[in-house]
Amino acid sequence: MLRMDIAGDGNGAGAANVAALTIQDTDTSDTSLRTLARNELLFEAGDIKTKVYRVESGALCIYRIHPDLRIEIIEHVLAGELVGMGFLDRHTANARATVDATIRCFERDALEGLIEDDPHNKARYHDAVEREFAFRRESLASAARERPMVRLAAFLVAVSHRIHDEGGDPSFIDDTVDCGVIADFLGLSVDLLALALMQLEMRGLIETAPPHGLRLKDVPALEAIAEERENVPIKWAAATDEELRATLQ
Repeated sequence: MLRMDIAGDGNGAGAANVAALTIQDTDTSDTSLRTLARNELLFEAGDIKTKVYRVESGALCIYRIHPDLRIEIIEHVLAGELVGMGFLDRHTANARATVDATIRCFERDALEGLIEDDPHNKARYHDAVEREFAFRRESLASAARERPMVRLAAFLVAVSHRIHDEGGDPSFIDDTVDCGVIADFLGLSVDLLALALMQLEMRGLIETAPPHGLRLKDVPALEAIAEERENVPIKWAAATDEELRATLQ
C-alpha cells in the first residue's frame, strides 16, 4: 500500500505552500515478484511447497504427467488467481507459464489472509484440497504393494495435516465417519480396516479417544510407515507376543 504524506506551513495555504511530499511503501508483507517466460516452470510435481503464488499477469497451465506419459490438464490459472494451495507438503502437479507471466510469491502461512475476503480464491483453495485428497487416494489404489496398515497410516497423516491447516488439533481425529466409508475410500474391506487399526494401536501410534475420536500419539512414526521408510524404530505398546503375532499375521 502506498501512503502519501503532505506537510504544509500550517496556514492552510494551497499547493504553493506544500513543504514536503513523500510516497512511502508501507506494505511489509514478505512477498516477491517472479517473471516467467513462456513455457517456463513455476514448480514441478514432487517439489516441496514453500510459497503460495498469485498470477499478476499472464497465465499458467496446471497439469499432471501420468506414468503412461499421458498429460492431464487440470486447470488454467489467470490473473488474480492463487495457485500452489492444498494440504500436502509437496506439489502434486506441474505449473508452467503458457505466456510470459508475472507471479507474486507469498509465504504459505499468508494463505488464510489472502482468501479470507476472496470468495473466488477461497473456492479454489477447497478445490485444491479435494484434488489432493483424490491424488492421495489414487496413489494408494495404484500402489498394489502397500499393505492395509500403510494405507491407513497415509490416510491418517493426510487428515492430520488437513486438520492442522484448518487450525485444529492435528493429533485428534473425529471418528464419527462410518468405518465403511473410510474402508471404501482406501479400497479395503471393513475387516482389513479393523486389522490395520489394531496394528497401529498395538504399535502405540494411535489410541481411541472416547466418546467419538481417535488420538494420533506419534505422527512422525505414522509418516514413516506411510512412506515405508526402512529401519525406523517402532515403539511397541504393551502386548503379549501371542497378541502381536496374531495381529500381524
